Amino acid sequence: MRKSLYAFLLILFGLSSLFFTSFSVAAEPSSNPDQMTAIQTQPGSKEPEGLESTPPSVIAIGWDVTLASKYLFQGVDYSDGNPVVQPELTLTAKDFSAILWSNYNLDTNKANEFDLYLQYTWEIQDFSLTAGYAHYNYPHREGWDPSQDVSISISYEALLNPYLSIHYDFDAGEGIYSTLGISHEVESYLGPLSLGLNLFYQGNYYENSGFPSMEFTVNTGYPMGSFSITPSISYFLSWDNGDFRDNNAVADTWLFSINVAQTVYKR
Repeated sequence: MRKSLYAFLLILFGLSSLFFTSFSVAAEPSSNPDQMTAIQTQPGSKEPEGLESTPPSVIAIGWDVTLASKYLFQGVDYSDGNPVVQPELTLTAKDFSAILWSNYNLDTNKANEFDLYLQYTWEIQDFSLTAGYAHYNYPHREGWDPSQDVSISISYEALLNPYLSIHYDFDAGEGIYSTLGISHEVESYLGPLSLGLNLFYQGNYYENSGFPSMEFTVNTGYPMGSFSITPSISYFLSWDNGDFRDNNAVADTWLFSINVAQTVYKR
């Protein structure tokens, strides 16, 4: 256990160092003007989907749907290992976005979560800053009360594309959860691959404090006409720490998903 803790501390120190030193490194120009940073969105915690180097449209409407092997939030399984379908509808007006997201459990054949996100994003050179509000509703989940949070996220388009988001749940959760991540794109025979590393932390979130897990993720995107298809594989590594131990320990697990997205209106 001590070896795992020491290894984790080394990883955390290296990740933090990369995050802060990246701000002093000049970014290489992207060969793809539509390239976005590869930070996987966690269900129930909608994060900004990266930086776009092209100017945003005045108004855009889009949808996407994800088929996933299970519902994981920061490595915690909320579908008892069962596959889920997660549809999403997005309305963007300049820098403002409204997002409706839901989770449908294929084992119970019930939609058990509906989330509404309101976000405003500022773009300053290579920086992206997003402030957000979210409302969470959990039908067909006995004992789950609706909740709300506010969030702030910052990302930087540079070496390793560092990213940090902090959410404060001021309702049922009464605590903080956050994500610190980095990503890098590499070429392969499958096309460009986005490699990501996300470290999750919770501070008294539903009375739990500590690091629930760390995610290693790989994904790639394929355009098909007006659609984009993005398969993704993630591995969530956990260790005993804080409140995440004994009966509350988070199990190491894999996540497989495929996302299909389309912009239906843009001007």
